[in-house]
Amino acid sequence: MRRTCHSRTDWVDVKWTGGVLNHPFQQDGNNCGVVVVKIAEVLMQAFPLVPDISFHTSKREMQREREILAIKLLEASVFEEHSCCASCAASKPPGSGPPITDWIQCDTCARWFHVQCLAMASNTFEKAKERTWECPLCI
Repeated sequence: MRRTCHSRTDWVDVKWTGGVLNHPFQQDGNNCGVVVVKIAEVLMQAFPLVPDISFHTSKREMQREREILAIKLLEASVFEEHSCCASCAASKPPGSGPPITDWIQCDTCARWFHVQCLAMASNTFEKAKERTWECPLCI
């Protein structure tokens, strides 16, 4: 039953009953987050019904789910890879710096970085511009 008092609605006399959701368990020590996200996804899709939660938790399947989750997160992200630094995610480097910012692009992954964010010395930057340069993520 619902009760409204002083413009606040409250549930009263509700008899809550416990329950158990049968679900798959992780098979290793590092995929708990993936399993929790998968369970939450199934629950949200079935709401308000109680779903039959079943999915595979093999190492290979968990790796595949990690990749799918990463792609979903990146696609939903506001990060603009062609105009933002891969280190700080900003188009302008943090802190007060010169109005013109030096950028460098990794020749392996094509990510852009502020030279300031990499703490790269100017002579190192000049040398890196003349030859192939790999970012810290690719090394």
